[in-house]
Amino acid sequence: MKRKMDQVGLLLCDIQGKIFEQSVIREECSSNIFIRRYMNSKFVSRMDNLTYINESMTIEEIFEELDIEYGKTSYGKIKFSVNEMYWIGYIYRYLSYVYQIDSKNAYKIIKGTELRHLFFAYHSLDPMSAIDRILEAKSLVLDKDSSQLTKEGVKILRSIKKLKN
Repeated sequence: MKRKMDQVGLLLCDIQGKIFEQSVIREECSSNIFIRRYMNSKFVSRMDNLTYINESMTIEEIFEELDIEYGKTSYGKIKFSVNEMYWIGYIYRYLSYVYQIDSKNAYKIIKGTELRHLFFAYHSLDPMSAIDRILEAKSLVLDKDSSQLTKEGVKILRSIKKLKN
């Protein structure tokens, strides 16, 4: 189910955007490696379930936690721009918050490289409009409840069965 964006969500989007932005300077690995690690980290699951709100971690402490979880690496060379990384982090959090999906699934829906390619076209759009266009291009619908999806699935299966007969 879709959740309305509120002040807490906007704050989390900004924090995550700043983390992604700082990764360009602080991390030796490529931006893609950072994004993959971050989106699958224990830290980001605390953002997903909103327990991070009660913590008082600095950005330095967040990077230390990521280094402890994954270890330092200099793998990869391609770094995205600071602006691209802020936007990518913001969009991932917006998607996760509004659709109430965990970051791992958001990352499975769209990888960092794909978002980077969409940056120039979509960065000036409202985040929800950008996300709607991304999901539409991938033919994904995330805001339908399971009963609606089941009904649509049954309808599709019936039409396929009619074609075979």
